[in-house]
Amino acid sequence: MNVATEQTRRWRPVIFGGTLSAVLAVVVAAILIAVADPVFRASTNVSIRPRIADLGAAEAAARLVRNYATWVDSEAYAKRLGAESRGGLSNAEVVNKVRTKGDSNALVVAIQADDENPDRAASLVNGLAEALVAEIASPERLDDPEKGLEISIIDAARTPDHSVWPRAEVILPVGAIIGAAVGTVVTWLFSPLANRERVWSDT
Repeated sequence: MNVATEQTRRWRPVIFGGTLSAVLAVVVAAILIAVADPVFRASTNVSIRPRIADLGAAEAAARLVRNYATWVDSEAYAKRLGAESRGGLSNAEVVNKVRTKGDSNALVVAIQADDENPDRAASLVNGLAEALVAEIASPERLDDPEKGLEISIIDAARTPDHSVWPRAEVILPVGAIIGAAVGTVVTWLFSPLANRERVWSDT
């Protein structure tokens, strides 16, 4: 028996153990994906821009963006949602599902909702965006000839048609890699090959 054949024979159990572990990990991951509740994400942006190119108006708009981004993601603001928009959720549950971010450079408030119900995710986002526009769009802010603002919803959220979690294209490959690594290490540790190398290192 040549050296290459002998090495292959010695490493075969380790390779088999790693492969078997990877397959088992993928099977388990697939089962978890199948039984997990899917989560859907909807989002939109509310634009708050000065009507004229004025530094003072732009700074005021940036402050509004930052302030309202914080306020929209609160139970106090969730109270503004109607029964149809909230879909049976309490104020606290709305806050747990909604995330907001104020971009003071682009002058937009981004509103995002993650929910097991895709229709409700879009309804939450659009309801909060409409409430925000109604809140900011006061006559004194819109009609001021020097510091007036242009406020609008950029593309209302649509009902998402695919989930963001669980993501099979990420979970399955990662599960296979981790399973293969763990299986290979464990098989090697309990294989005669590992015991032989320990003996060699002791001598």
